Amino acid sequence: MPILGAMRKRRLFFLLFPILFFCLTCKSAPPLEETPASDLSFDHIEAENLSRVVLYYRLRTGNPRSLPLRLQVGGWKALVDGLEYGKKDAVLTADEISADEVLVEVPPGGFAEKTFRLDLNLGAYRDVPAAGDSGGYRAELLLNLVYQYGKGKTLAGETSAQARFPRIRKPEFTITGIAILQAELINTRFRVNLRIDNPNVFPVNLSSFGYELYGAGRFWAEGRETEALRIPAGGSAETRLFLLMNFINMKRNLLDEVIAMRKVPYRFSGEALIETGVSWLPEFRMHFDHQGQSEVFK
Repeated sequence: MPILGAMRKRRLFFLLFPILFFCLTCKSAPPLEETPASDLSFDHIEAENLSRVVLYYRLRTGNPRSLPLRLQVGGWKALVDGLEYGKKDAVLTADEISADEVLVEVPPGGFAEKTFRLDLNLGAYRDVPAAGDSGGYRAELLLNLVYQYGKGKTLAGETSAQARFPRIRKPEFTITGIAILQAELINTRFRVNLRIDNPNVFPVNLSSFGYELYGAGRFWAEGRETEALRIPAGGSAETRLFLLMNFINMKRNLLDEVIAMRKVPYRFSGEALIETGVSWLPEFRMHFDHQGQSEVFK
């Protein structure tokens, strides 16, 4: 019996040993440390003109450990409608320093924020099909991040954020008809029918514009309009311009040539002030220079 008891105790020890070893191992293993996390979000947009826009993003980083955290931007990429912008057409800065120099210090157990400014030259990529089809842009900023605690091993991370904003395009000017109202030897009065097409997905106002009209390669007249003209989204509006053409310093046979014309090649150029109603670019000035052919009516 004593021998059997000893054998039973020995067998019980060998059965319980793996369980005891596992428990001791669990107690002695160091806890897994949490990794830092960053979140990038779009904040707002500003614009200098139709081509130059500035997108502002906010980067928020949390430090779950009891040691100070250093954060560096290891690399970045800017996409507009899926097309990557080169560094000459997209510049990323933070607090007036380049992205490569950005260093964020995050206190133990705390958070830190950094605002990034992305300058985009949209004029370099005007023929992006998606932008024209949707009536807006989809910009995305991707950041490659490098985390480090003290002199320890670096950790890699990444984050991204999208921004959507409408595409603002210039209205288009077309002369649909030129009528001679009164033909005299010195002065001739014209009526010019002008159509303005709005390619935008929102209405715009043509608040004022100055212009010059050339016919058959010769300067005819100039003028300025100050009455606002509203042009619906994706639509057009028409207006009439009344011009006075002076023949004093021109060849005397030019009037007969104009009157005899059925169609005249013209050039219509000038500058216009456009009101958009878009908060980040409420108005802009545009130059126009349109050429075509128009019927001449008497």
